Amino acid sequence: MVIHAHCHAKVLAEPARWEWLVQRLPERKVTLLDTGCCGMAGAFGALESKYELSVQVAKPLIDRIRNQPFGTTVVASGTSCRQQIRHLAPVRIQHMAELLADALGGH
Repeated sequence: MVIHAHCHAKVLAEPARWEWLVQRLPERKVTLLDTGCCGMAGAFGALESKYELSVQVAKPLIDRIRNQPFGTTVVASGTSCRQQIRHLAPVRIQHMAELLADALGGH
């Protein structure tokens, strides 16, 4: 399991705390990815005129995700980040709230 902290969240909170939290959940191993922007920036990446730029910005993140072992779950709380990752990489993706709900047995 890896965590991608989206840009807005990095400004509001310390992403290392998410890693700390997940490490305390039973049967969860996690790594906080040292990644930059996903390239989506809300609706920016969905604009036809900005799509290619969005994909270029996302490339370092997507390369890191694709280099994870098969079956790795990506935790990303940003809506646009989840959309971009889902579009560009064949991985399971979860919001942090979904991960916590699963850990508490609240599927």
